[in-house]
Amino acid sequence: MSQIEARVSNVGSVAKAPINLTFTMPSTVSAPAKFSRIADSWVCLTTGQVVNCTYNKDLPAGANTRLRIPVTPSSATVLATPFVASVAGVLNEANLANNGPVNLTVATAVAAYVLPAAAPLVVGQSPFTYQVIDPAVIPKYAMPLPNPNAPFFKHTPDTITLAGTDSYNLDIKQVKSQILPPGFPATNVFAYGDPARPDTYSYPAHTIEARSTHVSNTSGLGKPVKVKYTDSRSGTALHLAAIDHTIHGAMAGRQMNPWPAVTASLVAQGIILTDPPQGINPGAIEPDIRSVAHLHGAQVIDQGSDGYSEGWSSPTGAIGGATSANPTVPYNPNPFDYTNNQESTMLWYHDHTLGMTRNNVYAGLAGLYMIRDDNEMALINGNKIPSGQYEVPLVLQDRMFKRNGDLAYPDFDINTGTGTTADPSANPEFFGDVMVVNGVSWPYLQVEPRKYRLRLLNGSNARFYTLTLNQAGTATTVPFQVIGTEGGFLNAPITTNTLTIAPAERYDIVVDFSTLLGRNITIRNTANQPYGRKNACPVAVAGGNTGLCAPPAPPTLGLADQIMQIRVNIPLNPAVPVVPALPASLRTPIPTLVNTNPAAPAHQVLLGEKLDQFGRVNPILGTPTDGFLDWTNPITEQPFANTVETWEIFNSSVDAHPVHLHDGAFQVLERQPFSAVLGASGTLQNICYSATPLTAINGVVSACAGTTVPTLPLPAEIGWKETVIAYPAESYIPPGKPGEIVQGQVTRVRMKFEGIGQFVWHCHITEHEDHDMMRPMIVH
Repeated sequence: MSQIEARVSNVGSVAKAPINLTFTMPSTVSAPAKFSRIADSWVCLTTGQVVNCTYNKDLPAGANTRLRIPVTPSSATVLATPFVASVAGVLNEANLANNGPVNLTVATAVAAYVLPAAAPLVVGQSPFTYQVIDPAVIPKYAMPLPNPNAPFFKHTPDTITLAGTDSYNLDIKQVKSQILPPGFPATNVFAYGDPARPDTYSYPAHTIEARSTHVSNTSGLGKPVKVKYTDSRSGTALHLAAIDHTIHGAMAGRQMNPWPAVTASLVAQGIILTDPPQGINPGAIEPDIRSVAHLHGAQVIDQGSDGYSEGWSSPTGAIGGATSANPTVPYNPNPFDYTNNQESTMLWYHDHTLGMTRNNVYAGLAGLYMIRDDNEMALINGNKIPSGQYEVPLVLQDRMFKRNGDLAYPDFDINTGTGTTADPSANPEFFGDVMVVNGVSWPYLQVEPRKYRLRLLNGSNARFYTLTLNQAGTATTVPFQVIGTEGGFLNAPITTNTLTIAPAERYDIVVDFSTLLGRNITIRNTANQPYGRKNACPVAVAGGNTGLCAPPAPPTLGLADQIMQIRVNIPLNPAVPVVPALPASLRTPIPTLVNTNPAAPAHQVLLGEKLDQFGRVNPILGTPTDGFLDWTNPITEQPFANTVETWEIFNSSVDAHPVHLHDGAFQVLERQPFSAVLGASGTLQNICYSATPLTAINGVVSACAGTTVPTLPLPAEIGWKETVIAYPAESYIPPGKPGEIVQGQVTRVRMKFEGIGQFVWHCHITEHEDHDMMRPMIVH
């Protein structure tokens, strides 16, 4: 990839926005379908060989602006044909003669693409059977950060077809996205997009913005949303990420959906059909190309619109079928109905297909969904919080790349090797070595010296981030204020210098750059990979298991420890008032949830690990009394709609797990270390909250003396949540045989369940979720 630079100068009086340029490219090169430059002031759309660019600022007399057009040669070629540019007239412009077609001379030829240096491929120590780009050769801070909150990055709703409802059509295609800097090829991704607007197929997907219908809104502006999902990919195409066909929900070639069984399932849901729905091929074979969308964080939603993992569909015509003990599958109505009956917050929509969520999300199927309510709009209109161009979502992800620019995803498990039945094989976690924000590797963001609102989403498969904002070249950190979680605003801003965010968690923060003009700020990461215990387990009890007892690995220096750069180099715009100190109160106080039945015991669930039939680490859910349970075991979580109950999440594994509950929101209560006697199939017996862990000598368990003190949630967690970090024991002891002691940590949350139906709860490390850390849940 190369860049062709164009310079636009104003030789007259002030040129009013918008300023439009049209470039005709030679047939030997191509440009991305949509790209932005100069802090999003330039936005360009490509149709065929024509690039239409719009500058959305006024250009003063004598001023100039530069635009760099990223181009990729179709072959090694010299650009013998120049780019032809024409400039549309702007408001009240007198010098139209200056806008005639101009040949842009190209200083150099577009060189043949040379494969970048490859990372060393060490057989038996790499999860790839092919070479990947050495991340050290990828320049950092070479590409501007796209803003998913910018007007040009939002889907446009259909407000006419169904009065009072915002309707959208979202399709899936395979497109190319320029994730890596100039000098590297574009990357094939799967992308959601509006078929009526081809430029909206993007990674990440374009943003949907909605108004809340929650009862607290009195403006009358709230609307539900309908989204119809289609898939125009080839149903027989190869997936962009290696698929393990040995895990549940991904067994390619399995016969699916005999029509009588589908009919019975639909009838059970009150849906009567006499013929297969359009596009369904009864008895079709389960394909690799399939999807189902989930609006992550939707609190009030019908089971059919939640994106139940077995309710997938494929362009082949196949649909998912029941593989759990409950034969009912909440099939999706399409269009999906999103009520928006919740407070202002940032959700995200992403694929949720059983057995291959990790593959589809990694390949690009995710986008943001903003809900605004009256309270947030009052804060914005009163200039109490940053908004508009000063509100920037940051979707944090990690990736790896093949030498041709395509996504690299592990195709075998380094713990078991190739040549087994599980080949390609799932891995316990994936950690990429290239940090990607909003679909761009190690980007930079140019800002004014004022407050900015940054909306954080951890969209990685497995990586946790512990974030700080460091002034470049120094150890000085920039403090920031947390104002919200995934469920909405906190009661009041929380000032901090660091924040840990797990996969699927969201945080809403405000950073004040007003005293930092001319400085560069690096967003850094110090979270271990995998994230969990803080210490290596005691050697005396390790039993020689050096793998489980190895110290947690820090992020690789120079790679995963750096996320992006913020450059405070744009002069303060005096036309836009600065936001003063944030208000002491951001909302009406969050009500404290109270159990519907105070006498009822807490519902206990279990997070653990075992080995599967191939000897691979298999994270799994269950209960302390039933032990480990997979997707197909009888459903043990059966709460009631519109009730509140306390869940105790016991983590006996080595990892921290981001636990996500569908169908509502919860409040984090506390965390507490525990020890227990390990029973058969991972059951926990004699659970003890003692400062001195249980011991078992000659089969005799010691008494439980004393009580550990529960730890309250962090101040930034004291709000509405739907994903919580369930930590393991700080010093992990690998569990041995039944009768021995296991240590862990219990996380307590209080959850309000909203709708009746069949939903799921799971770990949101997507490799864990797919194999086998997700369970069905029936809400009565």
